[in-house]
Amino acid sequence: MNEANNFSALEFSEPLTEDVTKLKLAEDKIHIFIAGDSTACNYPHTGEPNRYPRTGWGQVFGRFFSDKVQVVNCAISGRSSLSFKREVNYPFICENLRKGDCLFIQFAHNDSKREDRSRFTSPDDGTYQSSISEYIAAAKSAGAEPLLCTSITRNMPSDSSLEPYGEALKALAKEHSLALLDLYGRTHSLLAEAGAEEYGRNYMNIAPHDSRFTAFAEFSRSEYYENGCEDNTHLNIIGARNVAALAADELKRLSHPLAAYLI
Repeated sequence: MNEANNFSALEFSEPLTEDVTKLKLAEDKIHIFIAGDSTACNYPHTGEPNRYPRTGWGQVFGRFFSDKVQVVNCAISGRSSLSFKREVNYPFICENLRKGDCLFIQFAHNDSKREDRSRFTSPDDGTYQSSISEYIAAAKSAGAEPLLCTSITRNMPSDSSLEPYGEALKALAKEHSLALLDLYGRTHSLLAEAGAEEYGRNYMNIAPHDSRFTAFAEFSRSEYYENGCEDNTHLNIIGARNVAALAADELKRLSHPLAAYLI
């Protein structure tokens, strides 16, 4: 991943929130709905205090498509495939999906939290597969296409808490003949190639007054500006754009019809 190619993303400043239920959907576009967690969701980049440069890959994914496509990022921080279904964004997805739309499904980080029974699912007992299957069924019942996405890796040599979920998701994709974007495989391979120190620049490892982000004026009003951050799970805006680029490249690898709308 070449960080120098991504500075245009530093100007991203749309006032997005996790609640998308008031969003107006364009009738003449293909909609890509994203159901996921904090690695994909929207973060506010303006005002005081804001969360810049913390960014979910779904927040910038729309920039890779022509104006024929509208990305509707419904991901919510801290949610698992189980708990997301209790949020307003899930019925919003179900009510607005239509024939020709796509639903990207990416959960595992919070499903793996065994200590929290309100979020925990397991590939070992099938509760994860059962939970994901509800999203698949919801998309298919609307005439939309479900696309499964393995979760991005944390910045560590072996992210063993996520790997079983990725394998279960691959099996589900095969069982249901669904497209799968292997974001875990892609990000983990890049991590292994670059090393944790270099690859960590994609995550929220932010120095106080970090010079990579000062070109965006709102950074001075961010909660991270004075104190920085050490976080090897969540993406900064450079990493978010890089992961979104990987998702776009996965569509090309699969020769998926959505690839025709990439720019």
